[in-house]
Amino acid sequence: MKKLCLVIMVVLLAVMAGMNCTAPNTTPAEETTPSEEITPSEETTPAEETTPSEEITPSEETTLPEETTSSEETVPSPEATPVYSLAEVVAMLEPTVVRIETEEGSGSGVIISRTGYVLTNNHVVEDVHLIEITLINGEKYDGIVVARDEHRDLAIVGIIADRSDFPEGVLGSSETITVGEEVVAIGYALGLEGQVTVSKGIVSAIRDIDGSNYIQTDAAINPGNSGGPLVNLKGEIIGINTAKYVGVEVEGIGLAIPIDEARVFIQDTIGG
Repeated sequence: MKKLCLVIMVVLLAVMAGMNCTAPNTTPAEETTPSEEITPSEETTPAEETTPSEEITPSEETTLPEETTSSEETVPSPEATPVYSLAEVVAMLEPTVVRIETEEGSGSGVIISRTGYVLTNNHVVEDVHLIEITLINGEKYDGIVVARDEHRDLAIVGIIADRSDFPEGVLGSSETITVGEEVVAIGYALGLEGQVTVSKGIVSAIRDIDGSNYIQTDAAINPGNSGGPLVNLKGEIIGINTAKYVGVEVEGIGLAIPIDEARVFIQDTIGG
């Protein structure tokens, strides 16, 4: 009987010991469940909240080559020469056109330097040495022929005066002349005193006559206009009026020496 009771107590102690050992193994996982409560991937998500690449986007905000374009801002484009009205062209050139008188007759010329050199036709001052020059304001000066180009019918006269502030005309280029462009012939037609005579026309053609080039124009060129300038609407001298065709069946054919044909002659005489 004592042995039976001892066996029963041993069994009960074993059962109780088994229950105490298994209890700590079952509850911690169910009570804490740290994986479900923390879930750092869902709560923090630093990539979605900050998104530094979308907020900064340096490639879109800086783009220095497109915004600055320093080469375009610092290199100015060449400015085109303005085109003037007929009245403005006359106002610009009239003070530079002079009346030339000799014992044989009269003609015109244009001042091409502030020191008082005048470009004209050789036939205007042919066979003379001293001449009289009258400005648009009525001032009169003596002049002396300093150079001639009989082949191109050109001459340069120097005004005898102690001054270097004469109004001068701007020489253009006859290479840029286009047929049909408007031009103005300025001079003292028929030797009339006072204001210059102005006639407007177009460039009709570029003619080769006896191996020399001429600007053909329908702008009226009358006796006394010889030696005066043919001017474009930029106010530039592109030719020197020299002759006109005369005949019963001829109308509106005047000729001017291209200014580029006179340029070497000018440079050889007065430099520049």
